[in-house]
Amino acid sequence: MKLNLKKKNIFFKKEKKKLIFFLKKIKISNFFLIDGPPFSNGKIHIGHILNKVLKDIFIKNFLINNFICINNLGWDCHGLPIEQKIFFEKKYYFNCRNFVCETIILQKKDFLKLNLLNYYFYYNTMELRYESFQIKIFQYLLLKKIILKNKIPIFWCYKCSSSLSYSEIIYKNIKSFSIYFKVKILNFYLIIWTTSIWTMVNNQACFVNKKYIYTVLKSKSKLIILNNLIYKFFKIIKIKIKIISFIKGFFLINKNYTFFLSKIINFYNFNKKIINNKYIDFNIGTGIIQCSPSNGIDDYNFFIKKNKIYNIFKKNCYINYLFLFKKINFLYINKIIYKIIKKRNIILKKKIIFHKYMFCWRHKNYLIYFLSEQIFINFNYYFKKYNLKELIIFNLKKIFFFPMYLKINLINMLLNRNNWCISRQRKWGVIIPYCDYKICSFNKNISKTFSSQFFYYNNLKKNIFDVWFDSSISLLFCNNNILLIEGKDQIRGWYQSSIIINFIINFFIKIKIIITHNFFITSFGKKISKSLNNFNVNNLFINYDSNILKIYLLQHNFTKNIIFSIKKIENAIFFYKKIKTIFSFIINNFYNFNFFKKKILFLDKWIIKKIFFFNKILKKIFFSYLYYKIINILEYLLNFLSNFYFNSLKLRLYISKINSYIRNSIIFSFYNILFFLKKNLFPLTSNFLSYLDKKFFLKKIFNYNNKFSYYIKFKKILNFVNIFFFKKKFFLFFLKKDFDIYNIFFLNNKFWNWISKNFFLKIKKKKKYCNFSKNYKLKKNFFLKKNICYKCCINKFHNLEEIKFYV
Repeated sequence: MKLNLKKKNIFFKKEKKKLIFFLKKIKISNFFLIDGPPFSNGKIHIGHILNKVLKDIFIKNFLINNFICINNLGWDCHGLPIEQKIFFEKKYYFNCRNFVCETIILQKKDFLKLNLLNYYFYYNTMELRYESFQIKIFQYLLLKKIILKNKIPIFWCYKCSSSLSYSEIIYKNIKSFSIYFKVKILNFYLIIWTTSIWTMVNNQACFVNKKYIYTVLKSKSKLIILNNLIYKFFKIIKIKIKIISFIKGFFLINKNYTFFLSKIINFYNFNKKIINNKYIDFNIGTGIIQCSPSNGIDDYNFFIKKNKIYNIFKKNCYINYLFLFKKINFLYINKIIYKIIKKRNIILKKKIIFHKYMFCWRHKNYLIYFLSEQIFINFNYYFKKYNLKELIIFNLKKIFFFPMYLKINLINMLLNRNNWCISRQRKWGVIIPYCDYKICSFNKNISKTFSSQFFYYNNLKKNIFDVWFDSSISLLFCNNNILLIEGKDQIRGWYQSSIIINFIINFFIKIKIIITHNFFITSFGKKISKSLNNFNVNNLFINYDSNILKIYLLQHNFTKNIIFSIKKIENAIFFYKKIKTIFSFIINNFYNFNFFKKKILFLDKWIIKKIFFFNKILKKIFFSYLYYKIINILEYLLNFLSNFYFNSLKLRLYISKINSYIRNSIIFSFYNILFFLKKNLFPLTSNFLSYLDKKFFLKKIFNYNNKFSYYIKFKKILNFVNIFFFKKKFFLFFLKKDFDIYNIFFLNNKFWNWISKNFFLKIKKKKKYCNFSKNYKLKKNFFLKKNICYKCCINKFHNLEEIKFYV
């Protein structure tokens, strides 16, 4: 017994060295694949399956190529989609929370059917720690003075009854009518062209360019129009008009004009003036523009400098305090205003036009600009003479995008983007504290224990954080080398918000690779989506295996829209059956193999070389992210093996003796084919291969000679490692404990840090000195992820401003 114990100890020491040697072989650059959180508002759809399968295959391919890739599932638990599911006002907070928990469990069960890696550990934006961390980051942004609180016209949806960000807007081509109408100024009339008639109610000024020359026309009355647009105007109106004289725009500025509603409503009796505007287009319209500052950003910026703005709209888009238009939606005001103008003979021409207009991406209804007080992230903030927007775009160029054109689209979106509106006027979400440092710290401590429940029941709730702000914080929990794989629609949403917040807090972007995929469509070209309910996922899980679904999804090029068809699923079933037949043929003929016999025939050598050649090609294709080519190559190789190679071997296999070198060379080629197929089919058919390991591989392949019984030793390594890390309280997960070394998968970041400290080479770091106080004792700041001096900031946040760029 003593001898046996000594032998065991010696064996464990040897195996520990082998494990260390293997870990040193692995690439040191670890990767974090962060899951873009789906809404927990119902069952999963086919878009979720495509996304999760791509991520799973991406991780498994990384493991095959000796990288470590860590993945965590995530769920978005706040926002309007969850609010719409709950109608009870009593115990509203608890109803929302219970509904989210139930949907997470349902979605998790569906993901388990796909045999995904790492479905045990996940994050959700509803957790108490996550919410307190979110307020902590808001506190830091307040400290840096990046957050603004301002009254600006913003995108407003009357069905959501809330403000919308730039990423929540869709533009569509619509058919509407425009009018040419006239406004009286002294004895003349200004001709104005508008496409949005409902904004005429909020008219507070008119814009003219003082450098342009305007012409005076005479028909029944004297009209003023821009000189360059006379001939276009003649073609549209088709009335006999004479040119009397010319006038420069300078002489029209600061002149008062009378509005057509001034006799009906007392609100319009105040003096309305003509204002100079440099940016008037001389190719469209009449060269004179009406100004409604609470319904447009450009009008607001020009008008607010010297004048006071009146807002005449409510949050639900009804007119506020005009008696004539009281409690009327702005969409129906067009007809009422048109009738009033027509009676007064102010209209010159009505014309139908086609133009783009903004819509809500959830409800697909019209949006307006609404003047209200909101909280913004300021893109005009300067980091040491450099603009925030310019710095983000400069760092964004270092990220690898697939496909490549998405980088140009994202840069153009960021260039044209205004300040990001963080606040939302809703019930269910994380409450934005008042813009004060002390109140933020108070809210942060409350949210650790009570969450948003405390604020909801004490009626302290005013505004809520944007959902994109909630989910973008998940990137801050990870180290460098972050990978993102999401749908094409996330370019205007989650990608933008995560890049912005990541840069503001860390001063660099952790993301290395961004991959996007398109969506499923029907044979008629309609999108298969969750909101339309035009597809049932349960039928797929009932009728088909998870391995067949993975093969079917990867047969397509995911950079283009995928047309769903049952014929292609049948092709995937045929391919899966062919894999099974080849494995069964090799395993049934794999016996009495001798490793010492080195004679190999020419045909077997040629097959082994061809397999190695295909292995190199598949590695290159993996890094090009075109997975449909992998299946095409594997399909070609399996057809070649079954039709040509195996047919030529049958005579040699069945006629030759058991211990002959002819049979032994065939089995040696089988041995290489097996390990090639197991390695490259592991991402696609991991469930089938794990079944084969338990039944056949362990009995037939690994237990012939003591020198080559690698599996027995490897199993003891696994047992040793599991016991060792269980004591250390680290999480170590082996996908298939009975197979080979490629299937190791690390769940937690702590495990990776422990390995890097103990097993990898330790580089001696030089001491860093603070340029501000010339002190070498430095500590790590949580937000900046950089070393900061003890003398410069000892428990004082306001001193961070002084040493912004010294350390």
